Amino acid sequence: MTITMTATLQQQQTAPDAATECDARLRQARQLLDAGQLTAASAAGWQAAQSAMAAYAANNGATAGAGFIDAARQLVQHCQDNHCRDDGRAAEWAVSALALADNAQYDWLDRDGVARRLDDVQRLTILVQDIANRPPTAADLLRQAWQCMDNGSLPVASEKGWQAALLATKTYADAVGCDYRGEYHFEKATRLLANDEILREEVTAGESAAAYLRRNASYCVYPRLYSEIVAEDLEAVVNLVKLIQNAVAPMKRKAG
Repeated sequence: MTITMTATLQQQQTAPDAATECDARLRQARQLLDAGQLTAASAAGWQAAQSAMAAYAANNGATAGAGFIDAARQLVQHCQDNHCRDDGRAAEWAVSALALADNAQYDWLDRDGVARRLDDVQRLTILVQDIANRPPTAADLLRQAWQCMDNGSLPVASEKGWQAALLATKTYADAVGCDYRGEYHFEKATRLLANDEILREEVTAGESAAAYLRRNASYCVYPRLYSEIVAEDLEAVVNLVKLIQNAVAPMKRKAG
């Protein structure tokens, strides 16, 4: 099977268009993977990665017709120069995409290997989308999480759900003047919110769900068979984000 590395890079794409195409390709890749068609799944995942890099190149002044590797190098440099949240990871994800390109020709990856690399391509497409737009809000991250669920990418969905919980909790901590320097202070901030007896049960449920998502993002605890468990945890984090937004809104009005 011949893989063309520059064809999609010659097309000008906006970030939303690329995101839609990437999602469709990744859904197709997961379906092929479920059917045991590893080579075809790898090819579809590679096409998704190409589309992401095409969008990045088009929106960042890359040379017309630049190849995937050149565009990926530019992306990695951008992350380093701008201290992106995923600084240092973009290179790993690009290498995973290239592994899918090789697998589409030589079929050397096993099922788990293809699945992990599809997850990395999902992360790569989200990174490109985030760079093209304003910094994501908790709602944006949750939207990405549900998109990843639709694509069958449970570790990435879990990752985005955990990031949404962190970001929303930082909003609350900032509003009440609580010291907050990332996940180390996550429980401290949620416990402050849970001081309200009316909210305590829901806040505790959201905190626990976020912790499960964090573990799943790091260790892939749940196989795809248990997608409903990840979905339940995401729903609990959605509720936590809403609780935080409702708690912060009066504070903002008072400050204004």
